[in-house]
Amino acid sequence: MKFLIDVSASRTLGLWLTEMGHDVIFVSDSDPRMKDGDILDWAVREGRIILTTDSDFEQMIWQQGKPHCGVLRLENMPRTDRKALLADVLNRHSQDLAAGAIVIALKHKFRIRQPLSE
Repeated sequence: MKFLIDVSASRTLGLWLTEMGHDVIFVSDSDPRMKDGDILDWAVREGRIILTTDSDFEQMIWQQGKPHCGVLRLENMPRTDRKALLADVLNRHSQDLAAGAIVIALKHKFRIRQPLSE
């Protein structure tokens, strides 16, 4: 899968995803102060799933109807715990992410919002 790692997410997670064979780029390598709308546009242009701990992307998508290629929001927790949560999400919901779903991964539950049909 192709991921765009938001500044709020850990670089360590992005590097781990790279080791797992995913195509990963980091917002911080381009502009650490990039606005969320620009990040979302970038992800759409390149067909990338945004990995973040920030709920702003979901709000833009649902309230403003912004297009997207999937969002994975992880609960903001220590990096080691986030890595385990990310691994769990990929084991359980890779197909959902690849289909453009919004996956909200909390320590004790997952919420999956499938993309709207056109």
